[in-house]
Amino acid sequence: MISKYITQIRNSLSQFSAGEKMFIVAAMFCSYLISAEYAIVRPVSNSLFIASYGAKAFPWAWILSIPLNLFIVTLYNRYLGRLGCFSLFFIIASIVTGINALSSVLLSMHSVVPFLYYIWKDIYVMLMFQLLWSVIHTSTHLSRAKYLYGLLFGVGAVGGLTGSVIAGSFAVSVGSENLLLFTIPIYTLLIFAYKMLIKFSASTEQKVASDIKNNAPFKESISLILGSRLLFSILLMVAFMQITATLTDFQFNNYLEKLYPEKDVRTQYFGRLLAFGNILTMTFQFIGVYALIKLMGKYKTHLMIPIVLGFNCFSFILFPVFGVISYAFLTIKCFDFSLFNVIKEMLYIPLKTEEKFRAKALIDVFMYRGSKIFASFVVMIAQLFFANSVVGALSWVNLLLFITWCFVVYSIKKCYDDPEPVKEPAQS
Repeated sequence: MISKYITQIRNSLSQFSAGEKMFIVAAMFCSYLISAEYAIVRPVSNSLFIASYGAKAFPWAWILSIPLNLFIVTLYNRYLGRLGCFSLFFIIASIVTGINALSSVLLSMHSVVPFLYYIWKDIYVMLMFQLLWSVIHTSTHLSRAKYLYGLLFGVGAVGGLTGSVIAGSFAVSVGSENLLLFTIPIYTLLIFAYKMLIKFSASTEQKVASDIKNNAPFKESISLILGSRLLFSILLMVAFMQITATLTDFQFNNYLEKLYPEKDVRTQYFGRLLAFGNILTMTFQFIGVYALIKLMGKYKTHLMIPIVLGFNCFSFILFPVFGVISYAFLTIKCFDFSLFNVIKEMLYIPLKTEEKFRAKALIDVFMYRGSKIFASFVVMIAQLFFANSVVGALSWVNLLLFITWCFVVYSIKKCYDDPEPVKEPAQS
């Protein structure tokens, strides 16, 4: 199976033009760099937030992130057609680099900074991936996506592994805050990689600008989603994945805070755990995703996700220990960053350019974080009525959501039908 997969990729790549090959290389490099940088800053942000406010305060950060998400998405939609992909990417990357460099100093000086930075880091990484994948979607034929998307996500997992190793290795020796300085060289390289991506993209800046209306109102993006059964289905998928992932994340951090009270040691442990998770994700991307989609199809593969996660959730209900919740945490993150993302991104391919950029931005940036509002209120209600068993109560909520997710996937089965048959890569 593996050798056949590698042979199919090699044969297909041999049919690409030199420009298409350079585009794929640039896309892989961008995916690697974005994932590596996020894998460094995420454990830092997580650890410093817990040190300042405790895990119980996470719901407040999730709720307060929504207005900022809405504001950022509105600006994104307003200036994408006017500035073009690269100019907007360059501006955002420059802002990220400046804020991260400044935060490396301010995080230990002002207690409000860890709170704000925790919100900020999730927003900017989604924007970077949004600008990357929107360009990829406009340049990738559906017949190539089944294996090519898995390859791109796999390279991203390698980047995540690299960043996690850095965070796990240097958090104690250099201090958590100083790890944010890695953003400077990583994002400098990222800007050049994205420039090369645009240069070799089949979708030029002029095409994107002509297909996307300038200053389109926010409600127009909502109308695009409500008017498309496929887009609305993707929105539901994202909501279920993010709500359950958020609740699992809260359960994990609740245990993590109690077992690892020291800030830098907590960052170190979290970084090492994510490194192991990225190894699993990387292995799954390069070997498992293509095989599952080929053998089971997108519909059955997606249905498998809530079934497996639901089984993990039920296992934690029976055995509520740190090892089980760590396994559940790694599994849902692995699925979120690999199999689920591949299926979701493949569903975007047949959409129009405006839908890929505007509606996708609303779903992938705003809805990803907007789902946390629901999760936040669930946590707060659990804290109010089940003060002594919050983690256990959340497990039952997650289990109910996984069961509902299965029914939703079944109800949108037609959305998995490709507009054209997915052909195997040509054999030479």
